[in-house]
Amino acid sequence: MITLKNTRLLVATLFALFVGAFFVVKAMNQPEDKKSEIGNNQNQLTEMTWYYQLNSTNPADINNPANYALTKPDEDVTCGSGPIVCEIQDTANPSNSSQPALSHGNVSDNPDDYDRTLRTAF
Repeated sequence: MITLKNTRLLVATLFALFVGAFFVVKAMNQPEDKKSEIGNNQNQLTEMTWYYQLNSTNPADINNPANYALTKPDEDVTCGSGPIVCEIQDTANPSNSSQPALSHGNVSDNPDDYDRTLRTAF
């Protein structure tokens, strides 16, 4: 004999199984890139080439992100061999995408981390 208490328990169990099955099927049908995005909320940052815009060899200028741009410098910025930084590889600053993040610290102190190259003729 089925009592009212047993009926409620049966209905609650079936409802829980139905909801659980719904979410399992939904997760299975989700695209692979969306699954990995959910598991890893950090967006991958892309490294770009940033060109040093000055002729200065002063470390304060070399380490200033405002002195870099994604475009090559004007022609009045001399090229040639020497200690002048030409370009670095780095990600964009999250709060100012027009400047590099300088994610490895000072450019002058960490040239290998930035894959830094010295100025050559354009």
